[in-house]
Amino acid sequence: MAHEVLVRIPLPDEDLALAALEALRPEAERPASDRFRAEVWLEGRDLCLKIRARDTSSLRAALNSFLSWLRALRDACLAAIRA
Repeated sequence: MAHEVLVRIPLPDEDLALAALEALRPEAERPASDRFRAEVWLEGRDLCLKIRARDTSSLRAALNSFLSWLRALRDACLAAIRA
């Protein structure tokens, strides 16, 4: 795998960090494509995401997917707080 990105996303509390980790772990462990590999882990309240891909388009697609899932998680948590 020739391309790699590492993203650290600070989250406001440990419960949300753990929820994000548990939500993304299945996607990282069983990717829909063999064009990339992903790892997710926590460092304190920071969610760490590493993606390795064969090419830049695969890297971009995988990163967009993970960030989209994180956005959905954030929106769901905000909706629950407002309810």
